Amino acid sequence: MKIWLILLCSFVFLTLAGCTIGQSSKSTKNANRVSVKVLSVMDGDTIKVKYKGEIKKVRYLLVDAPEMYHKKLGEQPFGREAQTRNREILNNAKDVALEFDVGDKEDKYGRLLAYVYADGKSVQEQLIREGLVRVGYIYKPNTKYLDTFKKIQEKAKNEKKDIWKYEGYVTDRGFVKSVVKDWRPGKDSTKGLSTKTTNQSQNNSTSSNNGMCKIKGNINSKGKKLYHLPGMNNYDAVKAEQMFCTEEEAQKAGFTKAS
Repeated sequence: MKIWLILLCSFVFLTLAGCTIGQSSKSTKNANRVSVKVLSVMDGDTIKVKYKGEIKKVRYLLVDAPEMYHKKLGEQPFGREAQTRNREILNNAKDVALEFDVGDKEDKYGRLLAYVYADGKSVQEQLIREGLVRVGYIYKPNTKYLDTFKKIQEKAKNEKKDIWKYEGYVTDRGFVKSVVKDWRPGKDSTKGLSTKTTNQSQNNSTSSNNGMCKIKGNINSKGKKLYHLPGMNNYDAVKAEQMFCTEEEAQKAGFTKAS
């Protein structure tokens, strides 16, 4: 009788221990990720978030998107598409989280360096898969997912998706705008996007072609969204995170006019 009692107690103990271990493993599965609130999407590889009570810019690890608002390079082919797709992925997510690698968590500009996840899915992988960013800015030891990203990129490259359509456009140092002879701002921005996003992209593209998109949207250190018109004080010094064609468009996006 005692033997059976001992065996029964052992079985119960092992069962409870197994459940506890299973629950612990499940709860710590994503313990290395931290949820953040996305405040704005600057381009295909940079966003602004609220992280541990602070407003921080986040530079996506191991990828490089075509430029949108570069002072010298201007807007590059597929820069708008990468920005729009990045924004769509993040805006449709219930939870956005960051994962840091083993190296530096910030770059020399004070931006967080991280892998970004939307509802548990890697945003970097999605953008690479769709041919909107290249694998780049590789600095050891922040290379945890480098092999994975390269495999996904090779497939997108072989299928000639977006940035890979034009031979010589993508280089190890960035993108060569002059290679894309027939390009114009927003040319392919309607592809694969929702109706709401498509209409907005079309409006932005039309106005941009008319040279009207000069209103700079910026989020200050307190998290306030402000837009700046040409001619206003410090306009040239304001770093645009989003460009608008009209004040109405800026206001609809939640920005108010800077004083």
